[in-house]
Amino acid sequence: MSNELARRLGSADPRERLDAARHLAEHANAKQIGLIEGALAVETVAWVTSALKRALQRARPTDSAAASPERVELSADQTAQIYSDALETTAKQIIHEIEPILGALRLSAETEMTNFEGSDTKRGLERMEALVAGLARLRQAASAPQLEDFALDQCIFAWIAEEVGQKPVGVLRAGPQETVVEGDKGLVCLAFVNGLRNAIDATLALSVEDDRYPEITVNWGATDIDVWVAIVDAGIGFRGSLSRAFEIGSTTKAGHLGMGLATAQQAMTSLGGSVRLIPGERGVRFEMRWPKAAA
Repeated sequence: MSNELARRLGSADPRERLDAARHLAEHANAKQIGLIEGALAVETVAWVTSALKRALQRARPTDSAAASPERVELSADQTAQIYSDALETTAKQIIHEIEPILGALRLSAETEMTNFEGSDTKRGLERMEALVAGLARLRQAASAPQLEDFALDQCIFAWIAEEVGQKPVGVLRAGPQETVVEGDKGLVCLAFVNGLRNAIDATLALSVEDDRYPEITVNWGATDIDVWVAIVDAGIGFRGSLSRAFEIGSTTKAGHLGMGLATAQQAMTSLGGSVRLIPGERGVRFEMRWPKAAA
């Protein structure tokens, strides 16, 4: 087992290293201190580092800790990473159990029901499938980031084209060209697409003549410390509690599962960044930020 853990901790895949580190965080003993310290010395991914530090705390003698009953306060980063670990693990288990059951139900319903296509059963199954897909996106958002350099402006253009499609709404792209940044492109995409979808929905909910909807503006850039993207719409505005907007299941839209903003926030949290909703006189500004790579 120790040889397998050592192999996984030395893997080039950060997800494999994270799985091994999380296992040690739950089961490490004093004999594995050297293994954990060696992995910590070379680890570069924040999520894996955090899990290894928890493993080291578990593996070391606890005499001094036992002598002091004082509660140890966790930092905001540690709390966020523990929450992400739990979210990814729980979502993985739920998806693993539900997917085969859902597939069998759909097959049975399609073969046993004569009017399946127009039935409430089909609509219910589609909602369950959407829930599983939403959980899969949440799990992805909670995963350890895989950092790479990518052209943010080119990605934004592609994501806008895919989401807008034939919808009667225009998007003004106002950011600089040739903006190469470091980050996890998949996580950035998750956050951006959810923000853009909300902006499109809020814009199309307006009462206008001849499909003359106001444009959505997308801007982006980088400061000395972070990379940022902003999506500004002039739609119906935000209705509800800002403090609860990012909770799983929180939505004001009929038929929606309320996972979009929670997924966007978790994706940015996994990158060490943040998401904000800023209501305006008309519409909302959706802003996402993540730390700029050190020079």
